[in-house]
Amino acid sequence: MQDDMKINFRGGNESAISAYEEITERLDRLDEKVEFVRSEVAQRTGQKIGRDVGILYGIIATVVLFLLYLFVKFNGFTIIGIGH
Repeated sequence: MQDDMKINFRGGNESAISAYEEITERLDRLDEKVEFVRSEVAQRTGQKIGRDVGILYGIIATVVLFLLYLFVKFNGFTIIGIGH
């Protein structure tokens, strides 16, 4: 029965099972390439998001420190009885 299922594939006569196996192998290689590209894109996106979050934290820390500086400068600051 398997001899009845001969097809031309890649220049030779192969059974449908071996043709299926070759197609499956090609699809597996293609899937690996697609998965690699998707992981690279996801990694770059993660790096961009991480950079943006880091910049945001830096800005927030700077604003907090600046407000603390203004508070101390204009309102005075005493540490255990030492100060103005």
